[in-house]
Amino acid sequence: MRRKREQGPITASGDGTYTINLQDHERETMLDLVGQLESVLSSGPDDERLRRLYPTAYNENPEHDAEYQGFMRDELTQSRAASIATVREMLSSDSPVTENQLGAFMMVLNNLRLILGTLLDVNEDDDEPGETDPLYGQWQLYGYLGWLLEWVISSLTGE
Repeated sequence: MRRKREQGPITASGDGTYTINLQDHERETMLDLVGQLESVLSSGPDDERLRRLYPTAYNENPEHDAEYQGFMRDELTQSRAASIATVREMLSSDSPVTENQLGAFMMVLNNLRLILGTLLDVNEDDDEPGETDPLYGQWQLYGYLGWLLEWVISSLTGE
């Protein structure tokens, strides 16, 4: 028996579209984060914040890795830029979104989490710090982005 799920930030409409149930201030915050993501993506290949977005493919062969990065980086950057444009449009409207638009939202959320995780140096053994920790707010944002990402994935998979 399937339990009725509480309404969350993403609702499947049953016709192949989805509704984004974010309040105006949440949409504004997400749009600001999308702008920050765009800025970081344009910062250049040596920016340490991008380490998890463009990981090393060939650890033991720098020459092969440089070739791979040269080949793939532009394609990945263009894909991310297209997703950012889609998400900006999506968050600026109350219209239902398509599966492809929700997929772009998933990519943007994941990219934001990867960059924030790099800044926080998140690893599998980390516990969220207490409220008195100066990084507590950033950890809360990391958790919120993960929560949104979970809802997007659940909505796309029908779970």
